[in-house]
Amino acid sequence: MLPVLRLLLLLLLACPGSSAAGLGITARTLSPCYSADLRPASERLVSAVGCTVLLMIPPLKASEVVFWEYKAGPEEGVIVNYAFDRPANTSRPYKNRTRFNETDFSLQIVLQRGDDRLYRFRSESEATGWFQLRVVEPLSEPEIVGNSSVKAGGNTKLVCNVLEGKADLYWWKKNGELLLGSDHIQFVDNSTLCIVKASMNDSGYYACVVRNEVSQNETSFLLHVQNAANVVLPVILACVVVGSLAGEGWADSLPRLFGRLLHRRFQVFPVKSLQALGRCWKSSSVCFCSSSP
Repeated sequence: MLPVLRLLLLLLLACPGSSAAGLGITARTLSPCYSADLRPASERLVSAVGCTVLLMIPPLKASEVVFWEYKAGPEEGVIVNYAFDRPANTSRPYKNRTRFNETDFSLQIVLQRGDDRLYRFRSESEATGWFQLRVVEPLSEPEIVGNSSVKAGGNTKLVCNVLEGKADLYWWKKNGELLLGSDHIQFVDNSTLCIVKASMNDSGYYACVVRNEVSQNETSFLLHVQNAANVVLPVILACVVVGSLAGEGWADSLPRLFGRLLHRRFQVFPVKSLQALGRCWKSSSVCFCSSSP
C-alpha cells in the first residue's frame, strides 16, 4: 500500500499546474487603509474597498509563461498573463488598478466591491493553492436619530444608522463613558438606545460607535431632559401678558383660573400655591406680579 501512495504523490508533484508542492500566496494590505490589519497573511486576508493589497509568491522554477487567476463560484478568469518575450497583458476588469512586478511576479490590486473572491498564481509547471480575499466596505460616519429634548419621566429612544457599509458591532457611550444595559437603559439590537423614565441625570452627550473588520467610526448626540415643572413657566407668562392687556379687573382673576388649569393638566403644584402668584397689573407697559393674595 505504501509504494502506491508514494507513486501517487510523485505523480502529483510532477503534474503541470499542480499545487501539491505546498506553494502558497502571502498577502498584506498596504498602508493607509482605515483600521484594517496590515500584517501579512496566508490563505486568507480581510481588506477594504478602495485599499491596495499586495499578493506575493515564493520563488518558482523557471517558466516562460505565468498567470494570476481568480475564481468566484463557478466563474474563473485570468487577471494577468505574462510571457518573458512580451509585456504583461491585464484583463479589462483589472486594467488601471493593478501593478504586476515582472521580477518577483507579485501583484498589487486596488480593491473594488466585486473583488471578494479566490486568487492563485500559476506557471507552466506549478501553481499555488487558492487564496481567499475578503473585501469589506468601510463604514461611513453614523447618524443618530431621535428627539434632542425630552420631559422628565418620559421615555425616549435614539437610533444609530449607518448609511455606507455594514456594522458588525455597535456600542454606546455617554459623556465618554461606556453605557451598560439596565432597567433604565435598554438596547434593541444594539443599534437603538432606549431610556425609560428619563431623569435630569440622563442629560448629556450620547455617542454611537460602530465597527466592522476594517473600520471604526462614531458620532455624538446632545440629549436634554427638561424638568416637568419647566412647562409651567410659559403658561404663567401668558397669564401675566393677557392680564396686562385685559386690565386690572382681569388680572385679579386670571391667576386663580390658570392655577386650576395647570393643576389639572400637569399636577405639579397645589392650587393654592399657584393662586398665590398674586395680582398682575399694568405699569409702564411692563407686567409685574406680587405675592399678595
